[in-house]
Parts: sequence; structure tokens; C-alpha cells
Amino acid sequence: MAKKKTDNTHYLQRLTSEFPDVHGAFLSGRIPSLRKALVIAGIKPERTRLDKLKNSWGKATDAERDAFLNWLAAKGALSTTAAAHSPAPSPSAAAVEAPIASGRYLLPSAITEIKAIMAQRRLKPGDVMQEIGFAPDDRSLAHALARGASMRLAVIAALEAWLRTNARG
Repeated sequence: MAKKKTDNTHYLQRLTSEFPDVHGAFLSGRIPSLRKALVIAGIKPERTRLDKLKNSWGKATDAERDAFLNWLAAKGALSTTAAAHSPAPSPSAAAVEAPIASGRYLLPSAITEIKAIMAQRRLKPGDVMQEIGFAPDDRSLAHALARGASMRLAVIAALEAWLRTNARG
């Protein structure tokens, strides 16, 4: 069952009944937004910069995420061990060093790399699942590769290690 989103009517009613002074300040314009009024009243928590970054990352396109990661690497804020050890890492090595997932979803570059290794070694998704320590009849990798389905974080972590050991190059 989907979680029901509470609309602003509920919050306005709570402000009116429980915090009339904050509600009055909101209506008069002294508090610029409903969100700010709810934070002042203690109904909603203050969002941290980390919360805002996570929210923006979730809404970003793959191209925007790639551009952001490139910007982080250029600023030196991202660990680039491959760049420090070799002047020109192979594309597959760079793909292994980069994150393979955004949350519970594999990135397109990781899907391409996994499929390439599977084709090179003539593996099926069940074979890969068995190699990384999961049941060979677990279809989560097959669904993620074919339809972009979400995966368990444990499977993603195991796939990262598998990609490092099986990197083409």
C-alpha cells in the first residue's frame, strides 16, 4: 500500500489550532513560507544540507549525476585511486572505480560493464549471483539488467567487488 501524502490543509489546520501566533505571522507575511512556519512551530524538522543534497541527487538525471561526480573529482573531493596510480586508466578501470549504483538502482555505465563481462565470460545472471554469494535462482540481477529494477544493497556491494575482480582490461 502506498504511503498517503499529507497535504498542506492538515498543516494549516494544526497551525491555526495549536499555534495561532505562528499562523498569524505566516498569514501576515512575517514568515515567508508554510514550511518555515511549520519548522518554527516544531511540527516539521529543519532540513539539513545533507537532506537537501540527497533530495536533489534523487531528482537528478544520469547526465546531471555524472557531471556532478566529475565536478567532485575535479575539486579533489572524490577518491580517485586509479587516477593517482596510473596516468591513463582504461575506461573499464574508471568504471570500476566510479559508483555503480544510485541508491538501489544500477547506473547505466555499470549495467553496460556487467553485461560486457558476462558476455566475455559467457555468464548468465544466475551465474553472477552465485559467484557473488547469492542463490543462483535469485532473479534480482536479471531484473535490474533488463528492466532497471531496484536491488538489495548487499547485492550491489557484492557486485562492486565482483566488478573490481573481473574488470576488463
